[in-house]
Amino acid sequence: MSTKTNTIIGAIVAIAIIISVAVLIYVNLPKQADTTPEDKTPTETNPTIFTLVYSGEQKNFSMAELERLEPYTGKGGYRKQTGTISGWGNYTGVNITTLIDLFDPAPLQYSLKVFTGDEKNMSYNFTTILGNVYIYNPDNASEPIGKGNMTMVLAYKYEGNWLDESDDGNLRIVFLDHQGFVTQSSLWQKKIISISIITE
Repeated sequence: MSTKTNTIIGAIVAIAIIISVAVLIYVNLPKQADTTPEDKTPTETNPTIFTLVYSGEQKNFSMAELERLEPYTGKGGYRKQTGTISGWGNYTGVNITTLIDLFDPAPLQYSLKVFTGDEKNMSYNFTTILGNVYIYNPDNASEPIGKGNMTMVLAYKYEGNWLDESDDGNLRIVFLDHQGFVTQSSLWQKKIISISIITE
């Protein structure tokens, strides 16, 4: 009789434990479901900051994705209409031709339309994209010294630091070389958000 009673009590205890575990799991599941999407949302950790468009195809880039592309570091600055030089120093970013080559097949000859966060846009012809622009001596920018072979770069760093987001935005169009020649201010654009590649 006592053995039968012990068996019944043991069964009741086992059922009670199973029910307790099931309730505990049920109560904790909603909390896990609430936190999991926030932890894994890619747009929060790697937001798109730049878009490249060509022939109906669009490529979006986060800062981390731009950094993974082959970097280019050079020196340059721009000459204001008053003749003063500004922004001179070392910049790091991605060569525009490196971006163009991400498309397969890449266009052989093209122009660019650059859009900024200020709702402005600027067009660049193929000659300018290749860096065949007027250059100035950084010590005396009164007159151009000719046309130089500059490199058009989508820059994200200045003097090793990220660009000032409030002033320049995350990205800036700059013209650089290794001698540090200066180019016209109209070529430089800040707060870049997208570039469209245009072919004829």
